[in-house]
Amino acid sequence: MHTPPRRLGTIGSAVTALSALLVLVAGCSAGGSSDAAGPSPASSSPTAPAPSAPSSTDASTYVALGDSYTAGPGIAPDQANAGLCGRSSANWPTRLAASLDLTLTDLSCSGATTADLSTTLGSGTVPADAGLVTVSAGGNDGGLFLSLIQACTVSVQQCSSYVDDEAPAILERTTGDLVALLRKAGTTAPGARVVLVGYPRIMPSTGTCEAAGIVAGDVTSVVTAETALDAALARAAEQAGVDYVSLRGPSEGHDACAGDEAWTNGASPKAGDGIVFHPTARGMTAVADLVAAAVR
Repeated sequence: MHTPPRRLGTIGSAVTALSALLVLVAGCSAGGSSDAAGPSPASSSPTAPAPSAPSSTDASTYVALGDSYTAGPGIAPDQANAGLCGRSSANWPTRLAASLDLTLTDLSCSGATTADLSTTLGSGTVPADAGLVTVSAGGNDGGLFLSLIQACTVSVQQCSSYVDDEAPAILERTTGDLVALLRKAGTTAPGARVVLVGYPRIMPSTGTCEAAGIVAGDVTSVVTAETALDAALARAAEQAGVDYVSLRGPSEGHDACAGDEAWTNGASPKAGDGIVFHPTARGMTAVADLVAAAVR
């Protein structure tokens, strides 16, 4: 049974750590890494230029675009030359590439927004002959994820107010920006299969626990926000005409309250196994397996 925690220093420390991380990686998503150029507005136009077929497509060439849930900050060991992006050598794109014998260009970066990834697509770092492009984004758009955690550690009223009054408009913009990003990926690598990948659960559907650091009164609002983000990504994939690998169903029972079965950390991660409210090494393996099954 999940037992409710007290709203004390654990979650406050977690939010402080998460805020510090996002400030740190802002340099990456703003151009501090050679792999990710600075942010620029992503168009949400319903039309996109029709891609011309490349002279050749290399089915073994794989490009991963994503934020910290893809990069895997805090999961040892780090990738060489990852810089502030915090990419792990055990993140899910690396595991996916190994399982499918693909050559990976990992352009994931902690703190990246959809606009940042759009800039990366335009920077010339994505091979035009790529056979597979995975995209995972949206949680950082409009400060959604960090604002949610901050609001839901202040009061139940502020948590529900953010989810009900502010998050829907953010997610509406995110959907349009993701559609534009996915279409741009198809234009940049015309022969590639483009796949959008979602986010695993943080909270169980009901109840809470000391590890999660979220009080019982906030759980409904957090779950509502997680579900709404998943739905926004599903709509974006449908509108862009690409496949969507939702992690919401598969990660049921693997939330931050699931102990050894957890795919995401709560407020107190183990050293070398990810950061607060982000995937664990176990979670990265699970996501890699789910994406592999979807693209085989």
